[in-house]
Amino acid sequence: MLSFKNVTFSYGTNKILDKFNIQFKDNKINCIIGPSAAGKSTLLNLISGTITPQSGYINKTSNKISYLFQEERLINEITVFKNLDLILKGVYQDQNKRTSLIQQGLREVELENIGSWYPDQLSGSMKRRLSLLRAFLYPSQTLLMDEPFTGLDINIKRNVINLFLRLWKKDKRTVVFVSHDLDESLTVANYIYVMSHKPMQVMDTINIKMEHKKRTLYDKQIIAFKKQLINLTKKW
Repeated sequence: MLSFKNVTFSYGTNKILDKFNIQFKDNKINCIIGPSAAGKSTLLNLISGTITPQSGYINKTSNKISYLFQEERLINEITVFKNLDLILKGVYQDQNKRTSLIQQGLREVELENIGSWYPDQLSGSMKRRLSLLRAFLYPSQTLLMDEPFTGLDINIKRNVINLFLRLWKKDKRTVVFVSHDLDESLTVANYIYVMSHKPMQVMDTINIKMEHKKRTLYDKQIIAFKKQLINLTKKW
């Protein structure tokens, strides 16, 4: 169970969290939305352990965490295969096992023929698919996502989101997903946590029980959820 208990964190005099509490649902897609600069990315950094709270406690089932950023963060000097192999070396000593996992993964994201390519030879869509694969190849129990679909063309975005959901359904893990896009959140999330201005607190939680494949932005239930979200964001 991933949870925060009375967590306080500040950058100098800038208090981001003050006795903050939240409990994320295991093996669900937990989406966080909130005002700009409220501390959403700080929340992810606290979970990853790159920063630590001044007080309070963060409970994590495991320290094995994958991270998906807005940028692909691929290493241009090495091949696609080696970019993926790099994150598996610390987990599996057997090169044959790593090679098999990488080849299978590349097939799943329809990139099976580009293992010898370099990242600067890839299109934007290919890079994003590769980043998704890298996050899921690492055997983490928690996947952190910081606005990973931002800046994508609408058709590419739809394809990448569908790919993410397909990978997640095959290999479910606890996802904490920061987004600023209400439609994106309603398409992807099982739970949406609406945050306040800093010091950040949970204003409300929305549980979307509808299966992903049945959701459309024109569904009455999704429209009702969107109205609820819009009303909450007016309080920012």
